[in-house]
Amino acid sequence: MPDCLAVLFVLVTLGLQLWPGASELLRFSRPSYAQGAFWQPLTAQWVHLGAWHASGNALAFALIVVASSYWVRWPLQMLALLGGYAGVAAVVALDPDCSYYAGASGALHGLLAGNAVSLAFAVRPLRRPAGEGGHSLDAPSPRWRLGLGAALLGAMALKLWLQSGGAFEGAPGRWSFPVYQPAHCAGALGGIGLVVMALAWRAVAAPKIHTERRQ
Repeated sequence: MPDCLAVLFVLVTLGLQLWPGASELLRFSRPSYAQGAFWQPLTAQWVHLGAWHASGNALAFALIVVASSYWVRWPLQMLALLGGYAGVAAVVALDPDCSYYAGASGALHGLLAGNAVSLAFAVRPLRRPAGEGGHSLDAPSPRWRLGLGAALLGAMALKLWLQSGGAFEGAPGRWSFPVYQPAHCAGALGGIGLVVMALAWRAVAAPKIHTERRQ
């Protein structure tokens, strides 16, 4: 399933980039949004500002999803991505200083941050057992999962902090357009928030459901 999701995301991302007029129609524009284009905070995350922008985000999604599938089940990955989309949509719509927006990088921050939380704090191992299309390696220990998840979250927090101070603005090979940093922070927080709620529900409600089924 993760491989199929990665292929689907890549096809949709590159397909919309090649579709004439799609980027202009779906990207966020403050004047258009003020005139009633309420869909733009979400659809802006499906289109990009150039071929390199679209290709970079498509590749990043594929790498995150496929690599994380060794430890995080795909439904939790999709929750993290949805939380990222929601966080970005909220900050784009509510920030009057955001005049335009396009791209999935904020949502991808949500995907990676949510996956890190799933890895670190899942109540039970998230590796798919062998014999069900999963990997035959042993599930990582809780201590190992916690350490790696915390390291990923710490690295992302450091990156966002450095970016907020303009640390990478003069780096070679930067995008030819301004990067809207609040979207990265909002996406990460959205992905973390939705995954935390899902894990909390599973920790509280799942044992009750299991007990009721046994009775």
